[in-house]
Amino acid sequence: MVEVQTIHEAHLKYGPIVRLAPNEISINCVDGGLRTVYAGGFEKPYFYDQFDNYGVPCMFSTKESKPHSIRKRMLSNVYSKTYVQSSKDGFWLFRSILFDRLMPVLESAAKSDSPVDIHELNYATTMDFICCWVFGLGNDSNFIQDVEFRRKYLGWHFKRSDHSFWFAELPSLTSLIQSIGIRLVPKWVDVANDEMQAYLLQLCKRANQSMQTEIDYSEKEYPLQTTRPVVYSQLAESLKASATKPEDGEKNHVPEETEIRIASELLDHVIAGMDTSAITLTYLLWELSKHPDMQVALRKDLRKLSPTLVLENSHNLPSARSVDALPVLQSIIMETLRLHPAIPGPQPRITPPTPTSIAGSPPLPGGVRVSAQAYSLHRNEDVFGKPEVWHPKRWFFAEPERYEEMLRWFWAFGSGGRMCIGKNFAVQELKFVVATIYSNFTTTVVDDAGIEQMDGYTGPPAGNQLKLKFTRLEPEGPQGARLPPVFPPGHIVPGED
Repeated sequence: MVEVQTIHEAHLKYGPIVRLAPNEISINCVDGGLRTVYAGGFEKPYFYDQFDNYGVPCMFSTKESKPHSIRKRMLSNVYSKTYVQSSKDGFWLFRSILFDRLMPVLESAAKSDSPVDIHELNYATTMDFICCWVFGLGNDSNFIQDVEFRRKYLGWHFKRSDHSFWFAELPSLTSLIQSIGIRLVPKWVDVANDEMQAYLLQLCKRANQSMQTEIDYSEKEYPLQTTRPVVYSQLAESLKASATKPEDGEKNHVPEETEIRIASELLDHVIAGMDTSAITLTYLLWELSKHPDMQVALRKDLRKLSPTLVLENSHNLPSARSVDALPVLQSIIMETLRLHPAIPGPQPRITPPTPTSIAGSPPLPGGVRVSAQAYSLHRNEDVFGKPEVWHPKRWFFAEPERYEEMLRWFWAFGSGGRMCIGKNFAVQELKFVVATIYSNFTTTVVDDAGIEQMDGYTGPPAGNQLKLKFTRLEPEGPQGARLPPVFPPGHIVPGED
């Protein structure tokens, strides 16, 4: 499949609106495009039915705006930036995953001078982060340490995702043909789905049991072994309340149905939280490994933290707000998400019954499929000069007007009411992982064969691997050695004398 690249080339040739099929168009503009479609309440098409779990819609796969808004209100608080940054549960799970699980693996590899398949390890790391946040530390996956089960689970995951086309684009035909004994999707895909769903139900059961135990953080000392199931408890309590006091279309449901609704929602969080963040981390570490000058600049940024994230300070973490405020780290994250969006492909919607003009088109009738894709939006040369080049300094040195214009075209997390609910958690996770790695190691590429992104809805590396060498930094004194400047003369790094 070359869908994404083909659509992009069509936009380069024909402009911001392209007709892909008799009843389908693609847009590549903000004003009259993204704002009209994604902030204008256009509903989702059947394409998103593929993201149902247990035969039940989750928030992401819900096609109508009203039930989506109801579910989003239930969960938005625990994914808000303020909540994520200030959460005591978040502090302990971040500290535990970074220093009890991830850093020992990387330190062992550095000591033995062994390359690390960081792509696989990224999946383990992001799975552990999202599972700890959703189900609680102690109820989670622990994929970083449990290599055997990690590989079994990832096998299910890739089997599941490799055959999504038929049910996404031709669901009725696929079901009809399957009913007469002809399978377009192999049987083992169903087995993989069943295994993943069964595992998620186990995590839900653990989380439900742990809700009965109160955690008194004031009496806890390192190492803390358990945290609250933040997302699970929020959703369970919200659904319980809606079942006893229905509103806005929510109906009473028996406990068994409520359990499946919870599981369907949280399986989506786990899959999305693992997949997209792992892909982003892989490309982020790949780019930094190719640019030692940016590693130096980043390390200079990281030394402003108090406490720093060196292994010798592993009993504590700097505040999430201080990590979030680091300008070089922010620029590196933004540029990686721009050039290598984890979901580069089209995000389809359906035009409403009332004829609507999009991107200067004549009024379009209802039921027309319309989509935009981050891949093309992020390659607007008028906004992002030399768009195929990974250049974090474009964000760091941008004048305010230019920065705002780049943000208008930045679409790594979507936009409007359907914007990714997990954005704040994902960004904090990315920043802490990268900050911790480069506070302790340098990285170089050993094997990046197949690193090019796959052309599809999601964009993992085609080779499904990236091997890096990790070299341990020498422990520093209180201030560390002064690093040479990396930015051009005349520019001042914020906070530098």
